[in-house]
Amino acid sequence: MSASNPVTDSINHSIRKNGFPEKVVRLPFKPVYDSCKKNNTALADVLDHLKAENVIGAMEGDYIVFRSPEKAAEAVSAKEQAAPQEDSGDASWWSKLPGLGDLPAKAREAMAKMTPEQLADIKKRVANMSDEEKKNILNMMSQFTNPSKGK
Repeated sequence: MSASNPVTDSINHSIRKNGFPEKVVRLPFKPVYDSCKKNNTALADVLDHLKAENVIGAMEGDYIVFRSPEKAAEAVSAKEQAAPQEDSGDASWWSKLPGLGDLPAKAREAMAKMTPEQLADIKKRVANMSDEEKKNILNMMSQFTNPSKGK
C-alpha cells in the first residue's frame, strides 16, 4: 500500500478484498465522504490518486463505483450505445418546452455545483414522497407539454 493517505489506503484495501480488479466494486458514498472529511482530504484528490493507480472511481447514485480501466471503458461504451435511444425521447420532450433552452443540461450543471449534502437532501425528499405526490408531479409536467390534457 502507498503512504499517500489513510482514505486511499482504506479504499484500496476494501475494493481489493471485494474482488477488484476482476470485479466492479461499489462502496457507499457517505462513509467514504465522512472518512475524507475526518482525514481532511478532498474526495476528488483521493479519486485522482486512485486513478493514477489504475482504479477508476465514479459516482453512481448513493455509491462510488470502482472499475479497472478496461471495465470503465466497457461501461462508457455501453452507455454510449444506449444514449442515442434515450436522447431521441428526450429531444422530443424538451423540444415541446419553448423558451427553456437545454433544460436537462442546465439541471445537470446545477446538480454538479451542489454539495454532497444538498444532493443527499434532494434524494431523501424524493424518496420520502408518496406515490401520489410523484404522480402529481409527473401529471403537472405532462400538462406543460400538452395543456389540453389538464383541462
